[in-house]
Amino acid sequence: MTTGALVVISVPCSAATGMQAELVKRGAESVDTRQSGPDYVLVCGRFPDEMTVHRVVTELRQKGWAAVARPTDDDPELTAWRNGTRPICIGDGRLRVALPWAEVERDTVPVLEIDPGAAFGAGRHPSSRLLLEALAARLEGGERVLDVGCGSGVLAIAAVVLGASTAVGVDIEDAAVVATSANARRNGVASQVMASSVPVQAIGGIFDVIVANIGWSVLIDLAPDIKRCLSPVGWLGLSGISTAQVSMVAAAFPGLRVVETPRLDDWAAILALPG
Repeated sequence: MTTGALVVISVPCSAATGMQAELVKRGAESVDTRQSGPDYVLVCGRFPDEMTVHRVVTELRQKGWAAVARPTDDDPELTAWRNGTRPICIGDGRLRVALPWAEVERDTVPVLEIDPGAAFGAGRHPSSRLLLEALAARLEGGERVLDVGCGSGVLAIAAVVLGASTAVGVDIEDAAVVATSANARRNGVASQVMASSVPVQAIGGIFDVIVANIGWSVLIDLAPDIKRCLSPVGWLGLSGISTAQVSMVAAAFPGLRVVETPRLDDWAAILALPG
């Protein structure tokens, strides 16, 4: 019979010993570490029951750690858990987007680690994937990117990893600003990604690329300010909409020419250019 459950935390290598001690203090029956990349390790603690695991995960997350519950190695649910945390491949394998606790090799194709925390998205949702693919296909290098409704920061951070010079992520939710900043640090691009709760209406400057993965009504409301921020030679990617909402959202951006409307499952995106 399977007993116990695991708490898994992705921590910098330098913090592994301290986290092991922290789990023991919280009642772990055993602890070990598993390499997850050159800079981070997975610290695993086995606890006697799922209730304790839930409490420990909650407490660690409140302290800002990327902690999650995981089935034990002898639990038949482990295979399903691993399948559910499998990285997604972007740009024909040019980039993989993974949860920090995903048990995959990180020394081949670059891995972008995203912990959604209390914000939306780790890149797995079809609406996010549509814009990630657009970034991988269209970024040429050196662009200044604006991510409207940044959530976890996956689009802004991916843009920089794929060659953009800088990215600004804005979101009205404080949790999104916290998550984007933390994920930028995790992926070594904190100096190039800035997260802010400044509303789009107050943003100054012009951006080469603007992406926005938000609902159709918000896209329509923000259309004038999004257009104002777009360079005359830039491009725009909109998502978070159904296939039936494409024409309605596109109509809110007069003066922009729709060049592509990629679709995935029941979701769609709009890629547009000025003129």
